[in-house]
Amino acid sequence: MAVLRARAITKRFDDKTVLSGISLDLKKNEWLGILGESGSGKSTLLRIMARLLDADEGEVYLGRDRLPDVSTQLIAGHAGIKHIHQEFELFPNQTVRENIAYALRFYEPDFRDERVEDLLELTQLGPVRDQKAKLLSGGEKQRTAIARSLAELPEVLLLDEPFAHLDSRNRQAILEAIQSIRRRHHLSCVFVTHEAADALAWCDRVAVLRAGQLVQVGTPEEIYDHPANAYVAELTGVVNWLPAERPESGKYFVRPEWVKVTKNSARATWRGTLAAVRFRGSFWEYLCYNGRQEAMTFYAAKSKLNVGEELLLTYPRSAVRYVE
Repeated sequence: MAVLRARAITKRFDDKTVLSGISLDLKKNEWLGILGESGSGKSTLLRIMARLLDADEGEVYLGRDRLPDVSTQLIAGHAGIKHIHQEFELFPNQTVRENIAYALRFYEPDFRDERVEDLLELTQLGPVRDQKAKLLSGGEKQRTAIARSLAELPEVLLLDEPFAHLDSRNRQAILEAIQSIRRRHHLSCVFVTHEAADALAWCDRVAVLRAGQLVQVGTPEEIYDHPANAYVAELTGVVNWLPAERPESGKYFVRPEWVKVTKNSARATWRGTLAAVRFRGSFWEYLCYNGRQEAMTFYAAKSKLNVGEELLLTYPRSAVRYVE
């Protein structure tokens, strides 16, 4: 059974429709990613699901219960739904420890102190525990907001671009920490991001939004390997577009990881000149152009090729994908 459901959500601001009939389910212990570019409606949808904003049409359910309209509530939000977004909403003149402890103010002091210590360690905030929030860096504020939201475990956690102010090391540490809590406490989470790599790596399912429309929902593998259209294909990774077999037959593409260099001209499916070599850390990225100025990108573990070389490239027919 779904723990959180959005049904036919539509939202307009003035004469602009920012969400159009969006329906999504969050399952128990699931990490659901909402992926899209800036302005696609991701944050608006999350605020509606958090009961911070009313939809013009549609309903939100927590379990079997329909959640009331925000306009009828004295205080916006819902006790069972925690929403973490980019503005942090910390008490600026309170310390890191005091900000986290505030979420546990109705608990016994011994439990509260122990829980706060666990969260300080989990989020690596020990060194700044006694520093006021207004003096923290953006990353420290982000981690404090996350720690405070995890203090009292919610039924549903909503994360709106929660790692935007974190460097890669801290982002990885926080993600691992949240995943650990998720496994231990069966935490259900909706994770909004414009970073496809994060959505594909951390989510059980991914919902792709574009201009307020739900374009595709599926597992990360389905979204990456079988995108619904050209937009999803390009949003989720590098794409090599191939000439259509017929002008009206849509688009064909192959991902760079399937493209290989060959010396056998009979096996070659593409010929071109190496135009750029880029070091990506764990691999090298090569960019080629053919005589029609069509591009082909491929990856390799080692750098053995030089700009200007003429290359024969091949890829298996089974790796070619079609999109509308």
